Amino acid sequence: MTVPPVPAGLDSIAGSGGLRDVVEGCLALHAQDFPAGAGLRLATMADLPTLVDIVDWATSQTKREGLFLRMSEEFLAEFIRYGIVLLPMSDSKILGYSNAMQANSAHPPFLDGPYSRAPGLLFGTVLGPEGRAQGWHGRLIRIRMDIFRMAGFVSVQCTVSPFNQVSLGNLLAAEFRAYGLKDMLDGHPRFLLRHDFGQKAISGQCRKLVLPKSGSVADHKALLADGYVGVSLERGEAASLCYVAGSG
Repeated sequence: MTVPPVPAGLDSIAGSGGLRDVVEGCLALHAQDFPAGAGLRLATMADLPTLVDIVDWATSQTKREGLFLRMSEEFLAEFIRYGIVLLPMSDSKILGYSNAMQANSAHPPFLDGPYSRAPGLLFGTVLGPEGRAQGWHGRLIRIRMDIFRMAGFVSVQCTVSPFNQVSLGNLLAAEFRAYGLKDMLDGHPRFLLRHDFGQKAISGQCRKLVLPKSGSVADHKALLADGYVGVSLERGEAASLCYVAGSG
């Protein structure tokens, strides 16, 4: 298996003592927010078969293509070696997993721009019913953001399907902002989101666009191309994404 070189400054979050201290310290800070009997730990190679089983299960449960990118065993192994794979636990049972990695030549930033240091990238979070019910999705977003912040990163990025309104809402609630929309490697559209640590508030009149449950999102893509930024999600029978003018 060919894996990307570890970028300068990363020190391998999964294997470096210094950055492992950041991860473990961050998990300790968040521990008081965990449900009773629950915990969180870093995955090791010994967990790889379980991660593959989780992906297979999630794929079998997903009725719509494109809601999430199916990760191969090779890709999951890259995250264990060169990134973060967090495992939420309940009474020693693994409830799912959540990935993150610093951008590198094999996994470039989702959004173009001048970077003095490659940003952190949040990848997939896959949870079973128990993990979702315990609120792990939003919690894992905040924890991964804090890991990168505590490690000295200035920005984190991620992608999300416009039809995955639960994930989109949780990311926007964590103060991510949508700056673009494009088809990814699997041929399905994804919003391109970014959070800059220390970012300033964007003010202005909200322009709402309904998020369809399927079909074209060309109107959202056009608005983003005009310089609007997606900042919040209004849920309801027809969920709407609120856009504000500005480069953010």
